[in-house]
Amino acid sequence: MIINKKQFIIGLVMLIVFTIVFIGMMSPLLNGKTLIQAADDLFNQLTKGSTYVIPKVLNKAEKFEGTSFEVAVKVESQEDIDKFTKVFASGGARVSAQGQEVVISGDLGRVAKAALADADVEFKNNGAQLQSKYGMESREVLYYWWTGFKNLGSQYKIENKAAEMSFVNDLMQKGIEPAYNFEGINAVKVSEKTGITTFMLVFYVLYTILYGFAIMYLFEGLGIVASSHGEKAEV
Repeated sequence: MIINKKQFIIGLVMLIVFTIVFIGMMSPLLNGKTLIQAADDLFNQLTKGSTYVIPKVLNKAEKFEGTSFEVAVKVESQEDIDKFTKVFASGGARVSAQGQEVVISGDLGRVAKAALADADVEFKNNGAQLQSKYGMESREVLYYWWTGFKNLGSQYKIENKAAEMSFVNDLMQKGIEPAYNFEGINAVKVSEKTGITTFMLVFYVLYTILYGFAIMYLFEGLGIVASSHGEKAEV
């Protein structure tokens, strides 16, 4: 039963407006994409733009030039051995097979710089260069870099080498992982999209408020309100 017709109509109109806008957002109106998809693309681009710190990690790598390392990595096939060899040898590392493992050794700073250089190429969506260089998919190259350094980081943790472990973690998390995860996405800085970013955030807030008020007015129009003790009551 409708108790307050005016409030009910206001709520109903607001809910209709909310629904119309929602249908619009879910329609492929922007070059075959919905507004939701376009917004997702934009925020992925902004996120990628905010994660580019490879140059800073490269500066840290210089401090570890001359620091030797050796790490063993489990492998499942000869193909893994060949790929680890191709990737790490590009940074001057030595790779040898020992049973079900490959043993990688070399200069930490020099090898890290090679890994970061490849990550930078991938981050800038030039993966074809890596494919030509190594004869494998660009993300696969980063996978072998990441796997080798992950094992090295675990070894440093056991050996209680905090500085080396911190650097290797930065190398993976701030260098290799963003390049791998954001493949094919163009990096955009927030300063380049200030207007549309602000509009979308404000729109999201107002759209959410619209829905909240629509439900509130509908309930009040039906006489459903909350008591002072938080219990539902009918007028």
